[in-house]
Amino acid sequence: MQMIAQAYKVVADNPLDIIAFEECLVNVWTGNKMMLLFYVNPPSVIIGRNQNYWREVSPLCKVPVYRRSSGGGAVYHDAGNLNWALIVPRVLHSQHDELSLMAKAISELGVYARPGDRGGIFVAMGDGETQGKISGTARRFGTRNVLHHGTLLVAADLQALCASLGGIRVFEDLSIASVPAYPVNLSRFVPSLSVDEAASRLSVSLLGMEPRLAKLDEFLNGHVSGTLRHLSLKSFEDFGDDEVAFCIDREDFDAFRDRFGSSDWLLGQSPPFSIVVSQRRARAIVRVVQGKIAEICPLETGDHASAEYADMLQRRFLGVQFDFKVKEMLEGNIHI
Repeated sequence: MQMIAQAYKVVADNPLDIIAFEECLVNVWTGNKMMLLFYVNPPSVIIGRNQNYWREVSPLCKVPVYRRSSGGGAVYHDAGNLNWALIVPRVLHSQHDELSLMAKAISELGVYARPGDRGGIFVAMGDGETQGKISGTARRFGTRNVLHHGTLLVAADLQALCASLGGIRVFEDLSIASVPAYPVNLSRFVPSLSVDEAASRLSVSLLGMEPRLAKLDEFLNGHVSGTLRHLSLKSFEDFGDDEVAFCIDREDFDAFRDRFGSSDWLLGQSPPFSIVVSQRRARAIVRVVQGKIAEICPLETGDHASAEYADMLQRRFLGVQFDFKVKEMLEGNIHI
């Protein structure tokens, strides 16, 4: 039984549009089968819903950072990375079966791929022992549907990937940390493979046809035929040759886009955590809650220098939005 109703290649201006679009689909999809999406984002870092921004993103990161609605770890996107997403009715959802389905289709591109224990998809390297990670995945459970999406490294800039991820050292942190892995591109095994070709071949393998085109930029800029308040998509869902349309409401899309584009979502969603800062022999604990400095106290009680240092920091930085520059200021620009 074919479990995928329709595949789309989504074209958007930035990752925020995709994040909002996926959230809309989780809410509006009423089909009895899965929907498959493919898309490519410009260089960016996307962190998971429950992750600590400052623990995951490198202080030297040069690309925009976004937080998605699904869990999982931090990932790097660029033009060499193909993203895939399944919108799955909850009654059908099986993480193992869906990963196996994607791994089998990826294997037909020319390299054997297998699902891992933590939701990734891996290939064996030349030494027979090292497992190269070609896909990291995450899920978002809605009322009716599950969003199960992931990356697929085809020809990504792995040097930029490594330079963009990995933040500062923290403690008292309850966030979901990314699991280190050995990233590898499919083009290492299939040198001629392009991102567009991978999307087309995966769609044919999984559905038997090329993906349809969904242009979010036209929707957002008011060029969609018919009403501008809705983006109408179509599915063959269990109706033979009769197409069934379903719509993305513009107001819902804009509301999700505003939410996921806010500083409160990107930074304030980070779970509370602490860092240790120091100046000469004085050391203090800085507690960050909802992205802002909530408390600063001496690391060692009874240490006069640390108590004075913490008190000075508390008076100057309490309530300040935390960022990498503030950490440097905490350690370097206060003299006691």
